[in-house]
Amino acid sequence: MHDLKLLLVSGLVLSAEAVASYLYIPPVYHNGSVKVEDLSVAGNLDGPKMRTAANHTSFDFWYFDAFSTSTPAAINVVFYNTGDFAANPNPLAVQISGTFDNGTQFSGQVLASKGVIFDQDDNGISASWEGTGATFRGSSLDKSSPEYIIRFDSPGIGVKGDIRLKSRAPPHYPCNPNIAQMNTLLLPHLHWANAIPDATATVDLQINGTDFHITKGVGYHDKNWGDASVITSPKYWDWGHAQLGPYSIVWYDLLDYNNKEHSYAYVAKNGRLVTVGCADNAVKVRQVGMNATYPPTGGIPQAQGLTANFDLGGGQVFAVNLTKEVIVHNEVVYARALGSVTGGIVGQETYTGRAMYEEYMYGLLFG
Repeated sequence: MHDLKLLLVSGLVLSAEAVASYLYIPPVYHNGSVKVEDLSVAGNLDGPKMRTAANHTSFDFWYFDAFSTSTPAAINVVFYNTGDFAANPNPLAVQISGTFDNGTQFSGQVLASKGVIFDQDDNGISASWEGTGATFRGSSLDKSSPEYIIRFDSPGIGVKGDIRLKSRAPPHYPCNPNIAQMNTLLLPHLHWANAIPDATATVDLQINGTDFHITKGVGYHDKNWGDASVITSPKYWDWGHAQLGPYSIVWYDLLDYNNKEHSYAYVAKNGRLVTVGCADNAVKVRQVGMNATYPPTGGIPQAQGLTANFDLGGGQVFAVNLTKEVIVHNEVVYARALGSVTGGIVGQETYTGRAMYEEYMYGLLFG
């Protein structure tokens, strides 16, 4: 970590270091070009990747999810600094969505009218979207079993309470573990870092007066950022994470606008890394069921599930079969769901568990 502080007010950098210990982002779109972090920086896997508010073609956001191992209860929370929501009067927003135990969906958004404050040190990161009543705090990713708390006291979206995630697997970048000067790109202009690939999740919330609780659930946290619109960067993607037996797995399978497939694989066992990589066919994800195609044309709502095959090297394959259970969020070209999973190393013991997964098909709009 660095001792000097960075103060950003109305886009003016007064003092800078590689990692900001303090950063204020004002609630106005940045007027001008935006520089984003290109290579990984020590101590900043989960920190802000641009030092300004977003302009209308840049983004930096923090994604969290948690879900029950036995019911449809699931929640997704995203903290945004993004220009992709053109209708919003400022780029700083918090969104929440999910499903109650009975499968009923909920969603909401609130804007950070007073800006965003980040504070980082050797103990981790804290962030407050001022004016929303929503914050998150995470312990150091350089130490074992980091913990995150997402806290709401937010009348604007009718949410109050906490989400707690205790990590079960080490953090990583697309192709590498959490080390400095590594590539962070999934595609040109689209970066990714995965702080919490798998977690034990505890949720105690009230959502518009309804209790929402998850005990010993599954949790996850990552972030994306870039200097071009996230909506037009990939043509398609399949992303997801699962906890099954001792294994924690994450997959990202993307198609660019040249119709080249890019795959990113992560497998850990009992909290120890088995593989992380981005070689060709590191993981291959395909929808299954009637009318399943690649590239996909019908999306999660029409598919029965998917298969994900991870190349572990040495002739070993970790094979997963996922069966869709509950649609958590659906916007036609973007959908998220819960599914049951079975899998393991081919020829060895098979395990069962549950996954959160999504499919992104903006290529249907942009060709």
